Amino acid sequence: VVAREMVDADTGQELAHYSIDFEGGVSAYIPLDENTEDKLRAKDLPFLPIAVFNHDAEIARTEEARDAEIDRTADIEIPIQMGQAIELGILDIETVEKIQQFPTVFKDPNWTFWHQLKRFFAHYKRDADAPMRWLDGDLRFWILPVLHPSVKRLMLTSPKLSGQDLRKIFPGEDIEIVRAEPTSWVPGNHVFQNRTSIYSLHTILNYDSDWDVLGLSKMGERFFFGIRAEIDRVPSVKHAIITNSAITKQLTDLAEKNNVCFVVNFKEIDSVDFEEPEVIWIFGTPHYPQETIWRQAQMLFGNDDEPLYYEGDFEFGHYKDKRIQRVYDQHVAGLLTQAVRYAGLNRLPGKKVVLLTSVALPDITDRPETLLFDWEDFEVAGGLDKLPEVIATRERFEAESAKLTAESSREEVKRVLGCSDRQANRVLVKLRGGPTPRVSFREQILSALADGEKRPIELAEIIGGHQRSVLNVLKHLVDIGEVVKVRRGVYKLPDV
Repeated sequence: VVAREMVDADTGQELAHYSIDFEGGVSAYIPLDENTEDKLRAKDLPFLPIAVFNHDAEIARTEEARDAEIDRTADIEIPIQMGQAIELGILDIETVEKIQQFPTVFKDPNWTFWHQLKRFFAHYKRDADAPMRWLDGDLRFWILPVLHPSVKRLMLTSPKLSGQDLRKIFPGEDIEIVRAEPTSWVPGNHVFQNRTSIYSLHTILNYDSDWDVLGLSKMGERFFFGIRAEIDRVPSVKHAIITNSAITKQLTDLAEKNNVCFVVNFKEIDSVDFEEPEVIWIFGTPHYPQETIWRQAQMLFGNDDEPLYYEGDFEFGHYKDKRIQRVYDQHVAGLLTQAVRYAGLNRLPGKKVVLLTSVALPDITDRPETLLFDWEDFEVAGGLDKLPEVIATRERFEAESAKLTAESSREEVKRVLGCSDRQANRVLVKLRGGPTPRVSFREQILSALADGEKRPIELAEIIGGHQRSVLNVLKHLVDIGEVVKVRRGVYKLPDV
């Protein structure tokens, strides 16, 4: 650690009091804080990010230590990424011989950076499916690990990787898959999971607006109207909300309520305390950048005989290639499972988790303590207290509906389905083997739009049709005034 000031010539602001000199003559400033770190970066000056310093090295960058005596002979551990070391010039990449001297995960002379690069090109045969990117002036690549011969037994724990994935990563190895037994929950703890949709980020936020600032979509507003009402209904009940970071920005008013412990995004759940909240709302599907999903799929399947197919509706988490879709599903399910486990249902009493996504979570969705519901159930119940009763009523009628036969009376069909005489007659005709009335796309689309705005892809999923066919019918319905185009790609029924 060397006393070396850096002052911004334009503003006169001190950006650093000290720097660190490495062997070989390389030096890097120690920023005073995150703000001065950004200014050093803007000036293209060498520095070490604040995040790399451990607690013992804090004295090296604090205001109080400017004139303090520093033991310059003491060892200071500064973990930095290999890319940072290359950028600063600590690691020389001018020759193959220099690259071969790079530090390795396992100190094996046959697994240097150079060996990893050679194995990359030997493993991936197609450029399009090779996980290599040029990012911010660095050439980055990802390669599957190789077990060193001295490793006799390796244990991995992962909420995302399946047995099939592990066999792709370690081909030819003897692999045993052991599933952890699910822990029992404290009696009285429950999960309410929505069974309707996964509710991606682009479903909840209004990305088609002309406004510069994102807002909630009609669907998102409907959800949070109910959540706000439940939070206000009993002020003594403590709540917490976990969702995507883009959505948390819409919920600043909820975060300020006295009975809301925290509003955080999915990636911050390890930074909050779950002891106090009694109701934890886990809202929507975690958002993963398309690049992250593609890279993971390339690492696993980039050397398959069949090339990866990258088409899909990424905003809604729909990939046409089943391998990429599986990677996406595993990532989402893994993070949602982690969020539910953080709630502490197995050790903290009086907990309710409301999971507003239909993503199936192993050992959670299929538990008897997990009640599957529709948002309409919640609205009918008027809150969480009566929701189990409403769910039970709806499930009872669904069970009775499944038992309807050709011998059922029209009155019984009307009672169970809550429909008109005409609809009951149609059901009986179908049950008795008569001609099944054809339900047109128009009727199905109008029915689907009855509960709010929809996008063509959502309508295609609901009615089981092709998106292009749905778009053609939508255009006709807009022309004749039966459907209104709210904005690009969003449709609804006309206001009455």
